[in-house]
Amino acid sequence: MRITGIEKAKGRSYKIFVDGEYWYILHAELVVDHKLKEGLSVTEEQLEEIRYEADYRKTRERALYLLEYRDHSRKELIDKLLRSVNNLHIAEEIADKMEEYGFLDDERYAKKLARDFLERKRLGKRRAGFEMMKKGVSRDLAQQVLEEYEIDPQEQLVSLLERKYARYLGDEKGRRKVVNALLRLGHPYDEIKQALQQFEDQQEYDEEF
Repeated sequence: MRITGIEKAKGRSYKIFVDGEYWYILHAELVVDHKLKEGLSVTEEQLEEIRYEADYRKTRERALYLLEYRDHSRKELIDKLLRSVNNLHIAEEIADKMEEYGFLDDERYAKKLARDFLERKRLGKRRAGFEMMKKGVSRDLAQQVLEEYEIDPQEQLVSLLERKYARYLGDEKGRRKVVNALLRLGHPYDEIKQALQQFEDQQEYDEEF
Protein backbone atom coordinates (compact mmCIF):
# COMPACT_ATOMS: atom_id res chain seq x y z
CA MET A 1 0.00 0.00 0.00
CA ARG A 2 1.27 3.45 -0.87
CA ILE A 3 0.36 7.09 -0.17
CA THR A 4 -0.58 8.41 -3.60
CA GLY A 5 -1.90 11.86 -2.73
CA ILE A 6 -2.04 14.51 0.00
CA GLU A 7 -4.44 17.38 -0.70
CA LYS A 8 -5.13 20.50 1.39
CA ALA A 9 -8.55 20.48 2.99
CA LYS A 10 -10.34 22.92 5.31
CA GLY A 11 -8.26 24.63 7.99
CA ARG A 12 -5.17 22.67 8.93
CA SER A 13 -6.44 19.38 7.56
CA TYR A 14 -5.34 17.26 4.62
CA LYS A 15 -7.07 14.58 2.57
CA ILE A 16 -4.98 11.43 2.32
CA PHE A 17 -5.19 9.09 -0.68
CA VAL A 18 -3.94 5.50 -0.59
CA ASP A 19 -3.45 3.50 -3.78
CA GLY A 20 -5.31 6.16 -5.74
CA GLU A 21 -8.39 6.24 -3.50
CA TYR A 22 -9.45 8.66 -0.75
CA TRP A 23 -8.58 7.15 2.63
CA TYR A 24 -9.05 9.69 5.46
CA ILE A 25 -8.71 13.34 6.47
CA LEU A 26 -5.93 14.17 8.95
CA HIS A 27 -4.82 17.19 10.93
CA ALA A 28 -1.52 18.67 9.75
CA GLU A 29 0.21 17.62 12.97
CA LEU A 30 -0.53 13.94 12.29
CA VAL A 31 0.75 14.26 8.74
CA VAL A 32 4.00 15.71 10.11
CA ASP A 33 4.27 13.34 13.08
CA HIS A 34 3.96 10.27 10.85
CA LYS A 35 6.10 11.80 8.08
CA LEU A 36 3.42 11.12 5.50
CA LYS A 37 4.28 12.01 1.91
CA GLU A 38 3.40 10.88 -1.58
CA GLY A 39 5.08 7.62 -2.49
CA LEU A 40 5.44 6.44 1.14
CA SER A 41 4.75 2.72 1.63
CA VAL A 42 2.37 1.96 4.51
CA THR A 43 0.86 -1.15 6.05
CA GLU A 44 -2.77 -1.74 7.07
CA GLU A 45 -1.65 -1.73 10.71
CA GLN A 46 0.02 1.68 10.31
CA LEU A 47 -3.08 3.14 8.72
CA GLU A 48 -5.30 1.82 11.50
CA GLU A 49 -2.98 3.34 14.10
CA ILE A 50 -3.03 6.71 12.36
CA ARG A 51 -6.83 6.58 11.99
CA TYR A 52 -7.18 5.83 15.72
CA GLU A 53 -4.99 8.83 16.59
CA ALA A 54 -7.02 11.03 14.26
CA ASP A 55 -10.32 9.89 15.77
CA TYR A 56 -8.97 10.31 19.28
CA ARG A 57 -7.78 13.83 18.55
CA LYS A 58 -11.05 14.83 16.89
CA THR A 59 -13.10 13.36 19.74
CA ARG A 60 -11.01 15.07 22.41
CA GLU A 61 -11.42 18.44 20.71
CA ARG A 62 -15.14 17.87 20.38
CA ALA A 63 -15.43 16.99 24.08
CA LEU A 64 -13.55 20.12 25.14
CA TYR A 65 -15.77 22.25 22.91
CA LEU A 66 -18.97 20.73 24.33
CA LEU A 67 -17.83 21.10 27.94
CA GLU A 68 -16.71 24.67 27.39
CA TYR A 69 -20.21 25.47 26.13
CA ARG A 70 -21.96 23.87 29.15
CA ASP A 71 -21.72 21.04 31.66
CA HIS A 72 -22.75 17.54 30.61
CA SER A 73 -23.35 14.21 32.30
CA ARG A 74 -20.96 11.42 31.37
CA LYS A 75 -23.68 9.57 29.42
CA GLU A 76 -24.79 12.71 27.63
CA LEU A 77 -21.21 13.54 26.61
CA ILE A 78 -20.51 10.02 25.34
CA ASP A 79 -23.76 9.97 23.35
CA LYS A 80 -22.81 13.26 21.65
CA LEU A 81 -19.25 12.13 20.95
CA LEU A 82 -20.56 9.00 19.24
CA ARG A 83 -22.26 11.25 16.68
CA SER A 84 -18.80 12.40 15.60
CA VAL A 85 -16.83 9.17 15.91
CA ASN A 86 -18.27 5.68 15.73
CA ASN A 87 -15.97 4.26 18.38
CA LEU A 88 -17.34 3.66 21.89
CA HIS A 89 -13.89 2.85 23.28
CA ILE A 90 -12.53 6.26 22.25
CA ALA A 91 -15.63 8.09 23.50
CA GLU A 92 -15.38 6.39 26.91
CA GLU A 93 -11.64 6.96 27.10
CA ILE A 94 -12.12 10.66 26.39
CA ALA A 95 -14.88 10.83 29.02
CA ASP A 96 -12.48 9.22 31.51
CA LYS A 97 -9.92 11.93 30.72
CA MET A 98 -12.47 14.70 31.11
CA GLU A 99 -13.40 13.30 34.54
CA GLU A 100 -9.72 13.05 35.46
CA TYR A 101 -9.20 16.72 34.51
CA GLY A 102 -12.27 17.76 36.50
CA PHE A 103 -14.17 18.93 33.42
CA LEU A 104 -16.82 16.23 33.83
CA ASP A 105 -18.54 15.48 37.15
CA ASP A 106 -21.97 13.82 37.24
CA GLU A 107 -22.70 14.75 40.85
CA ARG A 108 -21.79 18.40 40.32
CA TYR A 109 -23.87 18.48 37.15
CA ALA A 110 -26.83 16.79 38.87
CA LYS A 111 -26.80 19.41 41.66
CA LYS A 112 -26.68 22.20 39.09
CA LEU A 113 -29.63 20.71 37.20
CA ALA A 114 -31.60 20.25 40.42
CA ARG A 115 -31.13 23.91 41.31
CA ASP A 116 -32.15 24.99 37.81
CA PHE A 117 -35.23 22.79 37.61
CA LEU A 118 -36.45 23.38 41.17
CA GLU A 119 -35.65 27.06 41.68
CA ARG A 120 -35.62 28.64 38.23
CA LYS A 121 -38.17 26.51 36.39
CA ARG A 122 -39.98 25.64 39.64
CA LEU A 123 -40.66 22.03 38.70
CA GLY A 124 -41.83 19.48 41.22
CA LYS A 125 -39.21 16.96 42.30
CA ARG A 126 -40.84 14.16 40.32
CA ARG A 127 -40.69 16.13 37.05
CA ALA A 128 -37.21 17.44 37.91
CA GLY A 129 -35.97 13.87 38.32
CA PHE A 130 -37.41 12.91 34.95
CA GLU A 131 -35.73 15.87 33.25
CA MET A 132 -32.42 15.08 34.95
CA MET A 133 -32.50 11.52 33.66
CA LYS A 134 -33.17 12.86 30.14
CA LYS A 135 -29.85 14.72 30.53
CA GLY A 136 -28.07 11.45 31.28
CA VAL A 137 -28.05 11.58 35.09
CA SER A 138 -28.67 8.12 36.56
CA ARG A 139 -31.94 7.49 38.39
CA ASP A 140 -30.13 6.78 41.66
CA LEU A 141 -28.04 9.95 41.51
CA ALA A 142 -31.04 12.08 40.55
CA GLN A 143 -33.06 10.71 43.48
CA GLN A 144 -30.16 11.21 45.88
CA VAL A 145 -29.57 14.81 44.86
CA LEU A 146 -33.26 15.68 44.92
CA GLU A 147 -33.77 14.08 48.32
CA GLU A 148 -30.89 16.11 49.72
CA TYR A 149 -32.05 19.36 48.11
CA GLU A 150 -33.65 21.64 50.66
CA ILE A 151 -36.70 23.38 49.26
CA ASP A 152 -40.12 24.06 50.72
CA PRO A 153 -42.67 22.78 48.16
CA GLN A 154 -45.44 24.95 49.60
CA GLU A 155 -43.31 28.07 49.38
CA GLN A 156 -42.33 27.09 45.84
CA LEU A 157 -45.95 26.61 44.79
CA VAL A 158 -47.30 29.74 46.46
CA SER A 159 -44.56 31.75 44.76
CA LEU A 160 -45.58 30.23 41.41
CA LEU A 161 -49.21 31.13 42.05
CA GLU A 162 -48.32 34.72 42.94
CA ARG A 163 -46.00 35.29 39.99
CA LYS A 164 -47.69 33.39 37.19
CA TYR A 165 -51.15 32.01 37.91
CA ALA A 166 -52.98 34.43 40.21
CA ARG A 167 -54.96 36.00 37.36
CA TYR A 168 -56.52 32.64 36.47
CA LEU A 169 -57.97 31.94 39.91
CA GLY A 170 -61.09 34.08 39.57
CA ASP A 171 -63.38 31.17 38.68
CA GLU A 172 -63.56 27.38 38.78
CA LYS A 173 -62.50 26.97 35.15
CA GLY A 174 -59.39 29.03 35.74
CA ARG A 175 -58.66 27.16 38.95
CA ARG A 176 -58.76 23.81 37.11
CA LYS A 177 -56.45 25.26 34.48
CA VAL A 178 -53.95 26.22 37.17
CA VAL A 179 -54.14 22.81 38.85
CA ASN A 180 -53.49 21.04 35.54
CA ALA A 181 -50.56 23.33 34.76
CA LEU A 182 -48.97 22.63 38.14
CA LEU A 183 -49.54 18.90 37.72
CA ARG A 184 -47.67 19.05 34.41
CA LEU A 185 -44.79 20.70 36.24
CA GLY A 186 -44.61 17.60 38.41
CA HIS A 187 -46.17 18.86 41.63
CA PRO A 188 -48.31 16.38 43.64
CA TYR A 189 -52.03 17.13 43.77
CA ASP A 190 -52.20 17.29 47.56
CA GLU A 191 -49.41 19.90 47.67
CA ILE A 192 -51.12 21.93 44.95
CA LYS A 193 -54.39 21.85 46.90
CA GLN A 194 -52.67 23.01 50.09
CA ALA A 195 -50.83 25.79 48.26
CA LEU A 196 -54.03 27.01 46.62
CA GLN A 197 -55.77 27.12 49.98
CA GLN A 198 -52.84 28.98 51.54
CA PHE A 199 -52.74 31.46 48.66
CA GLU A 200 -56.50 32.09 48.71
CA ASP A 201 -56.56 32.48 52.49
CA GLN A 202 -53.79 35.06 52.24
CA GLN A 203 -55.68 36.90 49.48
CA GLU A 204 -58.81 37.08 51.65
CA TYR A 205 -56.78 38.29 54.62
CA ASP A 206 -55.14 41.03 52.52
CA GLU A 207 -58.52 42.19 51.23
CA GLU A 208 -59.93 42.45 54.75
CA PHE A 209 -57.02 44.50 56.03
